[in-house]
Amino acid sequence: MGKEKGIVFGIQHFSIHDGEGIRSNIFLKGCPLRCLWCHNPEGLSSQMDVQYLEGKCTKCGTCQKVYEKLDWLKIQSTDIKMKYLNLCRHGALEQIGQIMSVDEVMEEVMIDQRFFKHSGGGITISGGEPMMQSDFVLEILKNAKKNQLSTAIETSGYSSWENYKKILNYVDLFLWDHKAGSDDQYQKLTGVSSKLIEDNLKKLYESGVKIRLRCPMIPGINDTEENFLAIRKKKQKMPNLSGCEIMPYHKMGVSKSKRIGDICSQEFEEPTTEMVKMWESKIQ
Repeated sequence: MGKEKGIVFGIQHFSIHDGEGIRSNIFLKGCPLRCLWCHNPEGLSSQMDVQYLEGKCTKCGTCQKVYEKLDWLKIQSTDIKMKYLNLCRHGALEQIGQIMSVDEVMEEVMIDQRFFKHSGGGITISGGEPMMQSDFVLEILKNAKKNQLSTAIETSGYSSWENYKKILNYVDLFLWDHKAGSDDQYQKLTGVSSKLIEDNLKKLYESGVKIRLRCPMIPGINDTEENFLAIRKKKQKMPNLSGCEIMPYHKMGVSKSKRIGDICSQEFEEPTTEMVKMWESKIQ
């Protein structure tokens, strides 16, 4: 039985963009990166969190009676946020993340079993950075394989090689992020060095597993000739990669970031269709 537990902030059914066929995406809390454009800021913290849904707030004043000078966007303490959650009777405060066992996760994803079977789909574990909960990930993967499901991991690559090594036999596809063309740019844009990421990718590729590069592209930030050249060189060095795709920037992370009071996602212009086509031509 899957007794290992982890913190999950969402399970998305009927996904068609994160691996082969129809998939259930499992989103795990916690991420060591702080990308300027973060699309899932609710997954950054490794703890459960609370988001403020302004549209449901009735301005009843209950929270102000307990805490003076309420300014939701400046509250950093998770404990205080959880106290607010229990005070609100109108659903304006919503918990992000829940502790789930492997069995509970599998029960949820197996709802889609018939779609997996007919489409060649399965589960994709994402985040956050799923490898921050590597033991939980391992047990989910083992259970998925017992149920003959296809498995994929979406990862930044920023974790110990030991964490990746222990899951190799249970992963059908690695969706591997490429975010910048140099270590300096990686550190400026994500807050971490790319050296560990590149070392892990080299080892993973040499192990013979299936890897697809995913390249988040943000206009005016990392859509540089240096970055496009780095992607092309990576494809040349690793001819057996299972594809390379551009992931165009979108603004959904900005509004989500504001709801949790942790303004980490900067807002950028979304690319046009023509711009995306041009980017795609530059990585061929």
